[in-house]
Amino acid sequence: MEPLKFIHGLQLTDSFFPVGAFAYSDGLETAAAGGEVHDAASLCEWMNHFVEGVFIPCEGLALVKGMRALKAGKSDVLAQLDEELTALRPAAEIRVASTSLGKRLLSLYSSICGDGQFPEAGLLPHGNAPLAYALVFFHRGIAEHEAALAFGYNRLAGMVSAGLRLISIGHQQGQQLLSQTIERLPAAVDRIMEMVDEPVRSFNPRLDIQQMNHQYVYSRLFRS
Repeated sequence: MEPLKFIHGLQLTDSFFPVGAFAYSDGLETAAAGGEVHDAASLCEWMNHFVEGVFIPCEGLALVKGMRALKAGKSDVLAQLDEELTALRPAAEIRVASTSLGKRLLSLYSSICGDGQFPEAGLLPHGNAPLAYALVFFHRGIAEHEAALAFGYNRLAGMVSAGLRLISIGHQQGQQLLSQTIERLPAAVDRIMEMVDEPVRSFNPRLDIQQMNHQYVYSRLFRS
């Protein structure tokens, strides 16, 4: 990757980039409140489940398919993927979280990229985050493989950040956990690249139930 593209990829996935991801836990808060996730080992299990059950067959695959649709000039395919991602999420809070992050990303990136032709509006009927990232990565000229790695890191780092506020682990332990989990990303992205012609899918009862029950958590730090 060219140095400037690499740096822009870091910028887009850095927690300093203000899209508001810190406000969402994707069901982790519910799992922590119920005791399912209570230490580094159980958080590691949660993150590994995310990689296998969400990132590979759903979010990461949608991002790569979206970038390929943009490369082929097929905006209708991009819109269809956005519709599918919305339909696949049974928890209302997760649908709102994904579209809120995606729309914020597109709006912010449009204001700072200096390109009046950036199509931040109109291509995505809902604005789900994986496809919003597909748009900005594609616009920055970042390749699909590297984009999927960066997006996967962004999602896993966000989980560790949420875990630091929800369970009893320190920053050093959190970084050790993140280092351990991101070692799985290259193989995960390779699998995504091999299944890019397959449909996006999601079957994660464990995560879905926790996400749907978030509204019943007595005291909440996060919106999801």
